[in-house]
Amino acid sequence: MTQLRIGALAMLKDAFKALTMRQKVPVFVVTLDALGTLYRFREPVAVQYRTVAQQCGLQADIDSARLDAAFRSAFKHYNTVYPNYGKGQLRDPEAWWTKLVNRAFRNLVDVDQQHIPHDLGPRLYQHFSSGEAYELYPDVQPFLHTLRMLKGQFGGPDGPLIATGVVTNSDPRVRSVLQDLGLTAGPSSLPRLDFGQTIAETASRFRNQEYRALLASPFVDYFAADNDFDFLCTSYEAGAEKPDINVWLAARQLIIPIPGSRAEQAVDTSTSAPHRGMTECIRHEVGDTAWIHIGDEYSKDYVGAVGADLDALLLRRNGDRDSGVSSVAEDEDSVKSVSSLEEAAMVVSVMVQERFASGAVTDQPS
Repeated sequence: MTQLRIGALAMLKDAFKALTMRQKVPVFVVTLDALGTLYRFREPVAVQYRTVAQQCGLQADIDSARLDAAFRSAFKHYNTVYPNYGKGQLRDPEAWWTKLVNRAFRNLVDVDQQHIPHDLGPRLYQHFSSGEAYELYPDVQPFLHTLRMLKGQFGGPDGPLIATGVVTNSDPRVRSVLQDLGLTAGPSSLPRLDFGQTIAETASRFRNQEYRALLASPFVDYFAADNDFDFLCTSYEAGAEKPDINVWLAARQLIIPIPGSRAEQAVDTSTSAPHRGMTECIRHEVGDTAWIHIGDEYSKDYVGAVGADLDALLLRRNGDRDSGVSSVAEDEDSVKSVSSLEEAAMVVSVMVQERFASGAVTDQPS
């Protein structure tokens, strides 16, 4: 018992020191849009809608051009009536998409002659939740390779830190799409601050002297070095859509735990005190931050990011059949644009090297 008291006093002393001598970690954040930036439709949306409808038993011969127009009209309608995929108004995003699908097909199918299949909405929802509907752009992997090299160059727990993320106007299906396409993304929400343990679990760990597990912070597994993206922020989970500044503020919240989580994981548990990981997590916090966002839509990605006081690159791929680039006024000479993610990677690399390699930003304790 005496040893336990001594250990508790040491933990309190180190925790107080960590709180009063914080390590401010300089951070360079790189975020990307999803659809139109990381991946595109394998086939035009209307073609995929028609194919799935036929699989569900719809016999009507629907023209793809008319279906595309009906889809766009239905999307605009429900995005006005139930913004952000029905967040807070409908049961879930699947209910929103089912309404959209039924409205789009109702405008094209003679319902007196044939009913719209009852499972069409759910089937389409599942179809567009997977890699079956999408494909990665060929420049994504080269871009991520460059980012992995930069992360490796600046990988020390005291910083600097390069954090990558996806910020997209979409529902949570983006995660499953990314996974199907071979990409991994970190959290979309902050962990619960209940230390993940019941009273019974805590008592059991005390009895078995499992102090390291007992004293791990709630953020210990938040960061994963092998993820392609350190966090994923969807408009649905953020409760706001680009260009609204609140989506960027929601994404910023997801960045806050990364330095502490990375520092906690770097602690050598075989030689350190059981509470060392937690105190290192407490000690490390986000310091001076630079942030660049890359996306293919002028108003949502570029204007939205700049309006949130971030740097931005507008991705304007030449000849892409599914380019989502919004029109940009001819006099917008100040717009910074790239024609590929490989070009964006070069820009990001130069910015990172200028910011960190020169030692212009320090990472000294506050």
